[in-house]
Amino acid sequence: MRIAEKKKSQITALYEQCSNLPADVRSCLENGYFTVTVPPPWNMSNQKTAQEVQDKIKEWSRQYAGVVCYCFDSFSTLLYVL
Repeated sequence: MRIAEKKKSQITALYEQCSNLPADVRSCLENGYFTVTVPPPWNMSNQKTAQEVQDKIKEWSRQYAGVVCYCFDSFSTLLYVL
């Protein structure tokens, strides 16, 4: 498998996992990334739930050597391939 194909399969597999989370998952897989945002309200009472979602995403992303997980805050995450 070529490197580009491997990277695409990694980001696609992770996207599919994240699509089952209670979050807004927006795809831009053709450009090698997607975003995950826990929906509003963005307040302290929902921050724990949002952090749990983000912790799952971080754990899953560690399975893929070519994937970078960037967390803007507890509610927003960007995943992309290098």
